[in-house]
Amino acid sequence: MTKSLLIFVPADFHLEAGCMYGELVPSTDDVDNPDGEYKFFVLGVRDNVQQLKKEYPRGDVVPLGYYYGREKRREYWDKKLPCWIEMFLSPHSSNNYDYCLRSVILNNQKIDLNNYHSKIILYDRDYLLKTELYTEKYPADQFLELRNVLTRDESRKKSQKQYTWFGWIRAYLFSLIVLSLLHPVSWIAGILKALSPGIRFSFLGLHLIKWFESAEWMLRTLIKNKRFTLKTTNYLIAMTIDAVLGYLSIKFILHIVEDSSFYEIIYFERNVVDYVRNLIGWLMGSPAGLKLNRPLNNILGEFFLYHLHLWLSFLLAVNPVMEFGFAILLFFGKLGITCQMAIIADLLTLVSFHTYCIYVYAQRLFALQLQGLIALFRLFLGKKKNPLRNRVDSCEYETDQLFIGTSLFTILLFLMPTIWVYYFVFSTLRVIMVGLGGFLTRLKFYLQIMPIYVYFKWLFCTKETTGSIGIQLLKRQVKGPTILKTKPVMASWSITWKKSIPDTFSLHPPIEWNRIISDLIWGKLLYPL
Repeated sequence: MTKSLLIFVPADFHLEAGCMYGELVPSTDDVDNPDGEYKFFVLGVRDNVQQLKKEYPRGDVVPLGYYYGREKRREYWDKKLPCWIEMFLSPHSSNNYDYCLRSVILNNQKIDLNNYHSKIILYDRDYLLKTELYTEKYPADQFLELRNVLTRDESRKKSQKQYTWFGWIRAYLFSLIVLSLLHPVSWIAGILKALSPGIRFSFLGLHLIKWFESAEWMLRTLIKNKRFTLKTTNYLIAMTIDAVLGYLSIKFILHIVEDSSFYEIIYFERNVVDYVRNLIGWLMGSPAGLKLNRPLNNILGEFFLYHLHLWLSFLLAVNPVMEFGFAILLFFGKLGITCQMAIIADLLTLVSFHTYCIYVYAQRLFALQLQGLIALFRLFLGKKKNPLRNRVDSCEYETDQLFIGTSLFTILLFLMPTIWVYYFVFSTLRVIMVGLGGFLTRLKFYLQIMPIYVYFKWLFCTKETTGSIGIQLLKRQVKGPTILKTKPVMASWSITWKKSIPDTFSLHPPIEWNRIISDLIWGKLLYPL
């Protein structure tokens, strides 16, 4: 049974000689790893074992062996450790990566290297430590394990590092500023979560909840990592651009409407009500030359006009508070351009509320009529719907049942065009409003996670955007270890963008056009995208 011996060493390892130290993962003879595998994660070299124990008194890292470099001398080293490796550079080669193994001791036994598949893998410490996009792609990812070893070593170095007075002041001010912002943001986010059952029906309410949740996430992430990461920096820049665009747009809007009164702006909806009233009046006649059922057409038209009258009466009743409400909307609009989009979406919902009510009435009538026609059509086929088994069964009908069913089918069929015209017109308006709301929601989402900072990082192929680790073959020896070298592989733009999205956001699901068309045909309600 051939076992594997993996030795991970830094790419600049050939510069110095001494005692190698790091972490050792011994062989595990189990089902997932039947052949066993020894992994030596070399972090660096020190002059002697005593210096290493003094630097790492807790024993977090252990001596792994000795590296001779190009020296030909053989010194005595304490090999009482159960696992020990000795490496040197080939003196007959000008390649600084031409490593050789002198001897290997595993479990207190000197092994024959011919029975082991040994590989020396050179890695770049900076790329593995600074990448924020590299994640585990398959079980037992050795490079992810190496990254965890390097992260633990970096944490130990930072804990032992002696900061200067400037470093301490900078760290203290950073923590003080973040904590002073975190407490009020967390308090407001808690209040909004408590009020979420009442404000979740408003685009502005949902936007404020998400905004403070994301701000709280960013501040907590800064406290946890004690630095700006790829995600937090990109989101902070996106928030700044959002606020600047919001301020400029508010200035532009106020410059345009400075000669107009708030009354004219707020009561723009009256014009919309008049437009819908004229539309219903057109439908009560002969729209596009269609001859509709006059009694049913008049009943539906008067019913819908009555609801428009109720809506207009409501607007007159809330007239005193409309100007105050507009001032409040202007105040929230200063939070950013995305907040203004949420306000616009709410205004569109408010403006089209009466058309939505008429759409619901027309949809219910159309759905009931369509279901009635389908059920009565089964009568001619000698079948009926079995709701208990959710299937269509055969059935024998009597003569009076067939007569009544035929009469009802004829009545519903001739009344169908009248109801269909109202359903078609107001369904079209509903599709337009749902499309506008979905467009504003998605545009607001993409503006909130604007990947400007991430894009420049990815464009210049920085270390933070390393997506995976590639392998380059440097030398393959018949008797000796195979020399490999890692090379960073930049992540694709789609992966980089998706992994830079804050944890509080999630991508919108794709629009199901087939479902929307099916709902329109079968008279089902259309919900916001």
